[in-house]
Amino acid sequence: MGQRSLICLPLFLLLVLLGMLQIGALARPTPTPITSPLGRDPQSLALLRARDLCSVNLSHAQRVRMDRMQYDNLPHVQRYVHCFWARLELWHDDTGFDALRIVHSFGGPRRLNVEQALPAINGCNAKARRVSSGLVLDWCYSAFACVLRTPVGDWFRRHMTDVINGNA
Repeated sequence: MGQRSLICLPLFLLLVLLGMLQIGALARPTPTPITSPLGRDPQSLALLRARDLCSVNLSHAQRVRMDRMQYDNLPHVQRYVHCFWARLELWHDDTGFDALRIVHSFGGPRRLNVEQALPAINGCNAKARRVSSGLVLDWCYSAFACVLRTPVGDWFRRHMTDVINGNA
């Protein structure tokens, strides 16, 4: 029985060890997949980068007003709005807002009502071009202010608030 115990005990321990490995008791924890900083999606990070780059020359009070979506028709606001949308490549000085690209950049049909968004953006773009002073900054600001008065603008405000607060 002595020799048999010497052989059976290591075999038993080996079986226990293999069983523990199979159920994961001794397995290393699975590493968490690395995502973007702060767990943000690329679109939210692009919005934050554009916001930060375009507000470099703003005072603290002006930046706070932009973050609160208070877009008064002032020169620094016009510059910020133009910079923000141009940096995202969603505004082009020769054609204005790229409505289809805006919709796709903000999640497409699963997040925006495309039938509502495209006409609102394109309509505001055309109207603002007609009534603006001819300056690109004025056109961009006027088109943006017009969109903000639509349901698309309501959605934009909610989404940007979520992005700024780290919820998107």
